[in-house]
Amino acid sequence: MKLPEQHVSRKVEEALIFRLKQKAMEECKQQAQAYADCCSGRVFSAVWSCRDEFKALNACLSHHTNPQVLNELKRRWMEAGQPETPDWKALLNKL
Repeated sequence: MKLPEQHVSRKVEEALIFRLKQKAMEECKQQAQAYADCCSGRVFSAVWSCRDEFKALNACLSHHTNPQVLNELKRRWMEAGQPETPDWKALLNKL
């Protein structure tokens, strides 16, 4: 039985998602820092005081971790021959 083209094992998918999230955090470092700076010294008021920074961070992370990006990463991994230890830099380049 042949599996669909985009099918990967759950273990591999979790590894791809983990790397995708790492890359997203690198790409959104500026927004994360702005949110952290805004929240610094605040407890309850951070919810409404830092709403804009939170939305910017969330939008950035969503942009870099959406299902289309994950599918593209899966496609690249499969094209690379489904390696056990992939070249993450090459796979994640320009995602």
